[in-house]
Amino acid sequence: MIKCLPVFGLFVVLAFVGTACGKKDAPAETTAPAAGAAQVAAPPATTASSSPENLGQKIGSSYVLTLEQIVAVMKDKLPADQVKTMLKDMKAGTIDLMVGMGKEREAMSVEDRAVVDRILSNKIGGISMDLFKQYQEGQTLYKDDAELFALIADFNIITQYANFDLLKKQLPEEAKRLGII
Repeated sequence: MIKCLPVFGLFVVLAFVGTACGKKDAPAETTAPAAGAAQVAAPPATTASSSPENLGQKIGSSYVLTLEQIVAVMKDKLPADQVKTMLKDMKAGTIDLMVGMGKEREAMSVEDRAVVDRILSNKIGGISMDLFKQYQEGQTLYKDDAELFALIADFNIITQYANFDLLKKQLPEEAKRLGII
């Protein structure tokens, strides 16, 4: 149970961010973490159709939180099968979140999308090298499991699910599966 707490913490944050992203003019619902659950700082709550700046920040903050959670899971050096199960669930939840924000981005003008992309790029560029180093070191721990190694790598570019143009070009089958094409 203790080993799953970082993943639970991420889903609490993702549920919070997803709720803020998906409901217009409705108060954000929050889920209280279980006793002893890892506390994770949530990005600032914004409503749907918020400014492009806020959306770029929201996508970027979600990405950073996801990387932090992955690092926390890998730090425990759990067996590959356990990590694979946790990260598959985390990936599905993160994709849902990113696609929701992608729908919000898609509804914006071309100019506003460019602002979202610029803010996101700046947010990614501001991620500490230490976090990326920990991410890469954790991935290296599982280099003998090709599926898990690739799954971990998938998170590095998961923000493409919030940019449908990129998703269509880079992962057309995923875009089709998600009803984006």
